Amino acid sequence: MTSAQPVRHSEAYRCGRLYAAVAALQRLAQNEHHGLGQPGVAEKAAARPEPHLREPLREIVHYLVQARIRGQGAAADPVFRSLTDFLPPAKNVPTSLNVDERPDFHRGREEQAALIAKEHPPRR
Repeated sequence: MTSAQPVRHSEAYRCGRLYAAVAALQRLAQNEHHGLGQPGVAEKAAARPEPHLREPLREIVHYLVQARIRGQGAAADPVFRSLTDFLPPAKNVPTSLNVDERPDFHRGREEQAALIAKEHPPRR
């Protein structure tokens, strides 16, 4: 399932997984032209996650509804349900990550994106 994760991971890793899940919901709702999927955005979000995730997190239910309207509910529903697993323990997304934390962000993002793609391959 998309929410499976070992119990202990760094905040940066969890942020990367959150980013991947939100980006997947955006993609399912808006196709390939979604904001978090644009070139360079993931790199910027690795440095400053909260500013890049603030608006997408506010719109998360809208993305779920739009994905369902587009016939993507089977893929969107489990991704939506997984979001709480990736929120930082304090439930606040960090404003910034230092240079040493950014590889954990990218690893979390890549692993979660691969898991979502494996469980729900993009429709052609």
